[in-house]
Amino acid sequence: MTPERWQQVEEVLQNALDLPWSERATFIAELCGNDRELKNEASSLLDAHEDAGNFIETPALAQDAHILLGDTAVREVGQYSIIRALGSGGMGEVYLAQDRRLDRLVALKILPSYFAADDQRLRRFQREARAASALNHPNILTIHEVGESDGTYFIATEFIDGQTIREVTSSKQLTTGEVMNIVEQVATGLAAAHRAGIVHRDIKPENIMRRTDGLVKILDFGIAKLVERQDSDSTQRSVHTELGVVMGTVDYMSPEQARGLPVDERTDIWSLGVVLYEMLAHRLPFAGATRMDSMVAILEREPFSLEESINETLRTIVETCLQKDRDKRYQSIDELLADLKAAREVPPPQRPLFDAVRPHRTRYLVLLTAAWLLVAVAVAAFAYRSWQTGVDPAPSAQPAAAKTYMQMSDVEQLNFIREQEQRVSAMMGEHPVQLNDEAVRYIQRYVDRYVAMGREPGASGDSTIEAVYSRARSHVPLIARSFSQRKVPAIIGIYLPVVESAYRHCSENSFGAKGLYQFLPSTAKIYGVNQDEMCDVEKMTPAAAHYIADLMAELGEDSQSLTLVLVSYNRGAESVRTTLRELRGTPDYQRNFWTLFANRHKLDATFRNESVGYVPAFFAAAIIGENPERFGLPGPPLSTFASDSIRASK
Repeated sequence: MTPERWQQVEEVLQNALDLPWSERATFIAELCGNDRELKNEASSLLDAHEDAGNFIETPALAQDAHILLGDTAVREVGQYSIIRALGSGGMGEVYLAQDRRLDRLVALKILPSYFAADDQRLRRFQREARAASALNHPNILTIHEVGESDGTYFIATEFIDGQTIREVTSSKQLTTGEVMNIVEQVATGLAAAHRAGIVHRDIKPENIMRRTDGLVKILDFGIAKLVERQDSDSTQRSVHTELGVVMGTVDYMSPEQARGLPVDERTDIWSLGVVLYEMLAHRLPFAGATRMDSMVAILEREPFSLEESINETLRTIVETCLQKDRDKRYQSIDELLADLKAAREVPPPQRPLFDAVRPHRTRYLVLLTAAWLLVAVAVAAFAYRSWQTGVDPAPSAQPAAAKTYMQMSDVEQLNFIREQEQRVSAMMGEHPVQLNDEAVRYIQRYVDRYVAMGREPGASGDSTIEAVYSRARSHVPLIARSFSQRKVPAIIGIYLPVVESAYRHCSENSFGAKGLYQFLPSTAKIYGVNQDEMCDVEKMTPAAAHYIADLMAELGEDSQSLTLVLVSYNRGAESVRTTLRELRGTPDYQRNFWTLFANRHKLDATFRNESVGYVPAFFAAAIIGENPERFGLPGPPLSTFASDSIRASK
């Protein structure tokens, strides 16, 4: 193996070791792609690392630091006495320590031993770390020392009494003014780093801290790079990542980082734009189920628009930061700072960005919703009578309230979805909860996906939303009878198959789940369905009703509890109960899915990447099916077929 090839293998391995244990193998497979030799070499080394110690329970870097420091009551590294562990980062384990020489507290980062095994890597790291330590700016973490003691390599920095931005946003809802203040301070610190020729390359909420006095600090220049200065006429300077290895945290990396291309200061501008967007919208602008899906979103898709309540200047700032063509982004952090200061001159709404409906507005909203529902009921009745008689209403007679979803403005769409979500929740059971703007917009995301479904180039005609709901009609009577017998709201049984199988009665996924309701063979067997019967709708539908009734017995029967039943169908009841126990002490706790949704950043990656969209997708499917005229679908709402079937069976 050539030295260059070995360096590439090592880069892949070390990036994998920076991830949680459960994500490493997938990361290597995705990063190496078709390079089988690279994948085998990196995987082999990863296995060797994991065999060397208890890496399932203890991260590799923590294990490394544990070996270095031992278990003695008083642990020392040079002039520093270890007090306690603070956490672990991508470049090592961090400890609170006492500087005996200067009598001050410091954060001491112990570097993993693989730095010492590669002289070239160690020299490069020391050069770049010392360059970062030369930065003297109030918005950048102060590095006191980069040193070595008895073979232990360390970085000593100031100790910050505060919280990361991730922790800040999880414990309170920031006003627009607070968000702008944080971003301005980060931009000011980055401006100093860029002037010194340093690109951070990993700006994210975990690498930004706010002290108790409000001062913001940029942390962890662990993968920062000195900018390679080009000729004197060049306006931009670039950083080369060895052999095209992707560096950074996927959700915040720029398109050029995602491609493994050279980067410059504009990559930090992109990442800061993602952080700004996330603080304003309370969601990421680009996210996927896997790292590669997220990269595709970064490279090819546009983020969802921000709320109109955010001032236009600030929305323009976000859009400029997130231009995929870096030549169309801000060309320097100073340009971004100038626009941030201009945006401050426009008075922002000083309220939590994702607050629930205020009490003093409740009466107004109730009256408005009641009026809207009266109009909607009248329109639906007129449309249904016309459908029964086979007479289409004249276009000129169509009231304004009956405009289609695609004819609505964004604000009208959100109001429509908010109203219809409440209607669907009332069909599920008592005590529906009023959703905030973020939750409504998340449902809107899935409504939009369903509307666009099957319209991609090359897609088959049977995957359109029209085809899905056409297939559903013949199944609804059986669903209604089966679910009614188990005292499960029929609306659950009607719209789950839209999410699970698109109403394909013999659909099978990669995990072996099969049938209209996507049962695993083991679950089907428990509920009396043999594996060779899983395509039989007559058997699977009563089994699904029985299974959901069992979940309701555990989790409850009102509207809020049924949102937990839905996510349990995707995630498992025990997991949901455990999560509820963990979140019980959080502010504004309510026993429903939307509490999990609001606190998703505290939950595991599987929930954030998969389960978080399950309940919103269900509501989106129901909103479309209960309002066919708004989406250009023929016939009455699907629940009409259920009502007719239940009446006929009595």
